[in-house]
Amino acid sequence: MEWEKLLSVRRFAEQEDRAGESGRSDYDTIICSTLFRRLQDKAQVFPLEEDDYVRTRLTHSLEVSAIGKKLGESLFEKLKREKKDPWFQSHWAKEFSDVLLCAGLVHDIGNPPFGHFGEYAMREWFQANLNSLTLGEKRVAELLSWGQIQDLYHFEGNAQSLRLLSKTPYLGKMEGFNLSYSVLASIIKYPVSSEDLADDNNPRNYRKMGYNCAEKHLFTRISEAAGLDNCRHPLSYVLEAADDMAYRTSDLEDAMVKKVLAFSQITEGLDRYEAELAKSGEREETREQVALCVRKLRQLYEEELRARDRKPELTAVQRWNQYLQKIMAADAVNSFADHYSQIMDGSFQGDLFEGTVSGHIIAAIARISEEFIYTSSLKIKTELFGRRIIDSLLGQFMPAAVKYDTGEEMSFIEKRTMDIISGFYKSIYHGEAAGKGGGERLYLRILMVTDYLSGMTDNYAKRLYKDLFG
Repeated sequence: MEWEKLLSVRRFAEQEDRAGESGRSDYDTIICSTLFRRLQDKAQVFPLEEDDYVRTRLTHSLEVSAIGKKLGESLFEKLKREKKDPWFQSHWAKEFSDVLLCAGLVHDIGNPPFGHFGEYAMREWFQANLNSLTLGEKRVAELLSWGQIQDLYHFEGNAQSLRLLSKTPYLGKMEGFNLSYSVLASIIKYPVSSEDLADDNNPRNYRKMGYNCAEKHLFTRISEAAGLDNCRHPLSYVLEAADDMAYRTSDLEDAMVKKVLAFSQITEGLDRYEAELAKSGEREETREQVALCVRKLRQLYEEELRARDRKPELTAVQRWNQYLQKIMAADAVNSFADHYSQIMDGSFQGDLFEGTVSGHIIAAIARISEEFIYTSSLKIKTELFGRRIIDSLLGQFMPAAVKYDTGEEMSFIEKRTMDIISGFYKSIYHGEAAGKGGGERLYLRILMVTDYLSGMTDNYAKRLYKDLFG
C-alpha cells in the first residue's frame, strides 16, 4: 500500500461547487450534520441516562477524535524520523491526523439506540422473525438472496456507519456526506462481507462484517481508490487504538459515578490480574511494568487522601486514566512502527496493543468491566427495556415496509405506519431502488426500516414506543 493513495482526498461523487459549499472539508460536513448531533442522545454504556456527567456516543466520539489526532501526529513524526517511507519526508503530519480527527467523529455514527445491546436486539429480531414475514404468497426469506439475509442476521453498527455516511441525503444531495475515500476507508474495521463471515471465507479471522450487500460496490471503489486490495486501511489500526484508549478507561470512571463499580473492585480486579500474570510465561520486564501501573492507582489514591479531596477514589481513577493514556499512546505508536511492513502489506493481524503493557492493562480492565459494569442490574434493566422497544418497533414497521411500494394491498394501519417513517429515509430507499428488481427492492425496503431505527436517539425511540404502544 502507498500513502499517496491511502490519504487521497478523492471522493466517490465528484460534484460542482454550490453556493456556500466551496472548500467545505470533511470535518465541516460532519460536525454540522444532524446524524452527528444525534449522538448526544445515544448510549455509550448506560442507555437512557439522565446524569449528564456520563458519556454519550457524542462525547465518546469527540474523545476518540481528539486521541486519534494526537496519535496521528506522534506516529507521523516517528515514521518520518525512522525513514520508514520517502513519503513522510515531503508531507505534513496534518495529512495523517486530519483523517483520524474526522474518522473518530463518525466511527460510531451508524450505531442504533441503546448501545451495542441495540445491535444484538436487531440481529436477534431478524433471526427470530424474518421467516414469518410474507409478501403475497411467498415468504420474504425466499425472495432475498443469501447474502442479503446474512446482512440482517449479522446487523452491525460499523457497516451501518458506512451505509449512512454514503446514502443519507445531505444538503439536498443524494450522495450522502460524500466524505473522502481516506476517511471512509479508515472506519472500515472489518473489510469483509456478511457472506464471507458466514461462509468462513475469512482468512484474517474478522469477527464482524464491515459492509452490507447494498454497499458492496462502494466498498470495492474505496478499496481500489485507496489501493487496499481488500485489506484494512493502516490508519484503521490507529483509530481502533484510539477507540480502545477512550472507552476502556472512561467506562471505569462512568461506572463509578453511576455507583455500579467501587474503587475496591477495581483494585482487587487489577491485583488478581497481576497475580495471574506473575505465574504466566510473560517477560519479567512486562510483568514489572504492569505491576507499576497497578501500584500507580493506589499511589494516586493516597495523594488524593492527603490532599483531602472530596472524592479521592473517583479523582484517583480519573488521574490514573490520564496516566494510562500516555502509556497506551506510546505503545500504539511504537507498535505501529515495529509492525510497519506487515501493516503496509496487509499481513498484520490483531491490534496495536497486542503483546504490550497496555494490552495487559486493557485486558484487566475488560475483565473488571465484564464482571461488574456490563452485567450490572442497572444497565441490564434499561437494556431489556431498550430490547422491548426495538422488538416492538421492528414488529410494527417491518410488515408494512415489506408491502410498501409494491402494489400489494396494504391495510389502513399499514399505510398509516408507513406515514410515520420520515421522508428522509424513504428518499434513500427510492433513490437506491430505482431500476432495481423485486428482490433487491424488497431488501432495500427492509434496510429503510433499519436505517430509520438506527438513526433514532435513545429517547426518541422511547417516546415513539410510548406513543404507539402506550
